[in-house]
Amino acid sequence: MSRKGHHYHIYSFDEKKHILEQYFEQGLSISEIAEFYKVGTETVRGWLKRIDHNMENIDKLVHKRFPDTIRNKIHQTVLPDWAKQEIKVLLKKNPNMGPLKMRQYFHRVHQELISQSLIYFYLKQEGIIEARRRVPKEKQKNKHTRSFEYPEPCAAVQVDLLEMRLINNTKIYLITFIDDYSRFILLSRFVVEPSMKEVIKCLIAVIKDYGVMERIICDKGSQFVSWHSFTEFENRLCDFDIELIASGPAKPQNQGKIERWHRTYREEHLVKFGKYNSLAHAQLETNRFVDYYNYERPHQGIGGLFPADRFFDIADDLSKELALYKTEQRKNQRIYFCCNINGKKLVVSGPRNGELKIHLNGENIADGK
Repeated sequence: MSRKGHHYHIYSFDEKKHILEQYFEQGLSISEIAEFYKVGTETVRGWLKRIDHNMENIDKLVHKRFPDTIRNKIHQTVLPDWAKQEIKVLLKKNPNMGPLKMRQYFHRVHQELISQSLIYFYLKQEGIIEARRRVPKEKQKNKHTRSFEYPEPCAAVQVDLLEMRLINNTKIYLITFIDDYSRFILLSRFVVEPSMKEVIKCLIAVIKDYGVMERIICDKGSQFVSWHSFTEFENRLCDFDIELIASGPAKPQNQGKIERWHRTYREEHLVKFGKYNSLAHAQLETNRFVDYYNYERPHQGIGGLFPADRFFDIADDLSKELALYKTEQRKNQRIYFCCNINGKKLVVSGPRNGELKIHLNGENIADGK
């Protein structure tokens, strides 16, 4: 919610409690505590009035919008030690991962509802937030455009090339095919020559692994189209009855997802290596990152799910299943494995310690240890 350009933050119970504890313990004035935590002075006065200036009445600040079963799980007073260790691992893989994506990760992977603000306070305590603020953000030249996606896997596939250099300054090129609907990386392969012949080889490899897509979205580079004639790439698409959409430069509506993949690849992966030692080294490390991106990294553009969840058509069932872990219905349980087998959804879940249950299309088919 915003008004006159100001953005208002809905503070969690943990945030209110923490701020007021510091107010009473440190003996700061309302204006000082408000300035330190970037909270409105009237907001702090309102909290103090509701608890009658007595921390024993702090429960009066619990947000009534959340049911007790959810609130008790979300509003932790201290971030669990295991979560802190997990955050350290996540930051090694992706130094720029924010509190929202971490919260989505904990819910998708562990079915744990951890407060986003609690994660933020931990990152701030560790100096991570302040370190990020020191790095100037690149100014956005273009205004935000409304996102669009095709309705199902392989309805559209985006393809593009990324130029890079090895440590000996040799140029190499990364050809990537990404599914528009799921953001699943179908192929990401390095080549020495950015030729149409290499693009066609990659196209055939994608079709062999995942089937024929309905359309290909690319730019108007010479690897795809020509101003003078019908290219070999276009001929091969015709052979498979694949529609070609070739867009001009600066068209985020058409190629925004693959451009975002290139940015993610640079910011989360290349920062670790700088430049690769060889083509083999580049391909090996990129394969590892693609597996992580497809199967382990929550994507904010698809609600915190993994790209594989959408591509293999388990997103809807998985979202419904994950929603149960916000209530007492799945208390102290978690999902260990889920997949789609010939249109049937297989889910292995159960207690965090104890017997597992296997569900096929929502029906329990086996118990085990």
